[in-house]
Parts: sequence; structure tokens; C-alpha cells
Amino acid sequence: MRNRLPGAALVTAAIVAVSLTPSAAVAAPPTAAEWISVATLLDQLRVEAPSTVKYDRDQFFEGADLDGDGCRTRQEVLLEETDIPATVTGVCTITAGQWLSYYDNVIHLDPAAVEMDHLVALKEAWVSGAWAWTDAQRQGYSNDVDDDRTLTMVTAAVNTAKADKDPASWLPSYRSIRCTYVSEWVAVKWRWNLSVDPAEKSALQTLLTDCGPHRDTWLPAAPTVGRPSAPPLPEPVAVHRFWSPVYQGHFFTTDLAERDQIIARWPGVWTYEGQRYTAFKTQVAGTIPLYRFWSNQYSGHFYTADPAERAAVIARWPNIWKEEGVAYYVYPANSPQPGTVTVARFWSLSAAHHFYTADAAERDAVIARWSRVWAHEGDSFRVPAAGIPAP
Repeated sequence: MRNRLPGAALVTAAIVAVSLTPSAAVAAPPTAAEWISVATLLDQLRVEAPSTVKYDRDQFFEGADLDGDGCRTRQEVLLEETDIPATVTGVCTITAGQWLSYYDNVIHLDPAAVEMDHLVALKEAWVSGAWAWTDAQRQGYSNDVDDDRTLTMVTAAVNTAKADKDPASWLPSYRSIRCTYVSEWVAVKWRWNLSVDPAEKSALQTLLTDCGPHRDTWLPAAPTVGRPSAPPLPEPVAVHRFWSPVYQGHFFTTDLAERDQIIARWPGVWTYEGQRYTAFKTQVAGTIPLYRFWSNQYSGHFYTADPAERAAVIARWPNIWKEEGVAYYVYPANSPQPGTVTVARFWSLSAAHHFYTADAAERDAVIARWSRVWAHEGDSFRVPAAGIPAP
């Protein structure tokens, strides 16, 4: 039996009352030395945007019989979590028992009424780092019966509602158990070295604050397959810039094919100025999308990292500016990320174009020499400082 409840369980009235007989096999609680603050574990988790690598559930090899005793993972968890001796037929067919779905505080006697839930769903694990794991690590995670917190039996409908949501978008309906739920969430992520996204971490911090200053859990052990390493971060790529004396505007791209096509096909329209800075093709921790628009009317592009500005352009000028999607990923203008510099934005009323530069000397020269042509609008976003060529 796994006891997650803070006190006596409240059995839902719709369930037939039964005598609660604890299983004889109750694991001894960890010693005091093995307990650790949940907030400490949370602070040790990487904060990263979810991976955009395509999710493949088949790579988790669910339902294995890792110890070769004839019981697959679902049966192992059913046997572990029943509060009374289970009825077992054949090799490992479980036909009866008593399972408390702690998400909604409902007791079930029929194993068909409960489903095995990965507390941190497989898809959530994937986007948080499992995309880069070995096959053995993904199989170890999806069949992890060595830590009580990874897998649990819950009401089938509740499992469906939870799906792959994190605590920022889903919490158990049984409020008295929410502190346990978020504590176990953090422990599972720590055990498997998974990241949290910014919204997820913020939600967890708020929930743990409400749980009180001394919320502890027992320190997770390293999985038998080894604690996975953090996935490698993608390297920033070059952002190339063109200038058009015809249109009096600039064009930026990270796409080498697009760059080469422009150089080959329109040399009289666009002058290639080389790499101007670097950015990320995929989203990494702390970055946000930079959106690109094209205007046939102005024969130029417009870039913004401000969601409100993007929404306003889409809503107010749909016939002038066509959104082309995410150009690349950058850091917000107010980001404290070390090793970055700001990208200044200018607007020219006469040219009807924006101008962007990560070069402080170029920015200052434009302000000093062409202030009547280019109005300085301030810092638009930040990019890695290492990617800016010498003047």
C-alpha cells in the first residue's frame, strides 16, 4: 500500500463502503537524513522552453516486464497500490483489490476502473528532456516501479482529463492532496533530470508557498538506468542581413538557402551585408519567438518579439502586413541572460521601414548622423554577444 493522504481517507459517497484493511507490505518511511526541501529540488531543475522535437510515444516501450516475473508494469503497480490483498488468477491477472485514486479521493474495487498514470506524463517527459535519452532510459522511465511517485493508479476519467498537462494547467480535484501532488511532481522531475518551463515553475513555486515553508519529500535515488544528462543546448546560428537601396530597408534571415537565393537572383535589389548577429532556430531556455511580417505595399519586412504588438498588427493591418511565422528565437529586451546584447530598433517615416542593429557603434552612428531619417524606438530584444562581428 502507498499512503499519500495527509490523514484518514475520505471515501466518496458514491462508492460502496468497505472495510479498509492495510496491506501487510508497507514500506518503511525514509530516515530523517533522506528528507529534503521540495523547494530546494525545484531550484535545481533546469528552466527551459519545451522541446519542439516531434513526440514519439513508441520510444518509451511501455508495459514491459523488466524483472521477468510475468507481471507487466500495470500489474506491478496494481499489486503495489492495493489496500487489501489482490485477487490474482493465472500468471498475473488481477481481478479484484482496493485502489485509492488519490487525485480525486475515490476508492475502486474493480481494476478495470483505474488506469496507470505517469505522474509526469510521457509527452511532458519528452518535451522536458526525454527526447534526448537513450532507449534504455526511456524504457526505464515509462516502467519505473522503483520510486512510488512515478506511477500511480487513478480513476480512468481523471487520467483522461489530466492527459499530458503540467501543474500550471491541471491539478487534482481533491484539494487536500495537491501539496503532495506537486511535491511528487518535482521529485519525479528531479529524479529523471527533467526541465520545467517558466510557467510551470512559477505555478509550482506559488503552490509550494501555499503548502507552507517546510514542505519536504524524500530524496529521489538515481534510476537503475542512470540519471539522464541534460540535453545539449542548440548552438545559435548566424543572422544574415541585406540592404536594399531600392526599397530603403533591410532584410534578415537565418536560412542559408534563402540567403543564397537572394544573392543569386536579386543582386541589383538586395546588397548582402554579411552576418550581423546570432539567434536560435529552436527555442531554448529564456528565449521568445521573433515574428516576421511581409508587406507588398512597402516591399519590406517587419519583426517583433512583442506578443501584443504582433496581435495588434494582425488585427489592425491584415491587408498591409502578412505574418510569415517565427523568424528565429531571441531573448526579451529585459532579459538578465549573461553574454547578450540588446538589438536596437529604428523607424523611418520617409522609407516606411524599420531598422535593427545589435552593433552599439552602428546604433550610435545612426542616432548621431541620421536622426531625421531614423527615429530610435529603443531596445527590441537581446541576442548572444559572441555573434556580432567586429565593425
